Amino acid sequence: MRSMLPSGARIWPNLAASAARRVGYESPSQFSREYRRLFGAPPREDITLLRSAAG
Repeated sequence: MRSMLPSGARIWPNLAASAARRVGYESPSQFSREYRRLFGAPPREDITLLRSAAG
């Protein structure tokens, strides 16, 4: 549930904003706040982990 990327997907700089729109948020900042509350860390940390794993 935490990762919204399909296996092998390319990671791009606006991943959090894109994910926010895909799940119905109009505000990327609101998505980030909700994500942090749910997972205990901002989406940027998961994006960084995914980039290092892909690279």
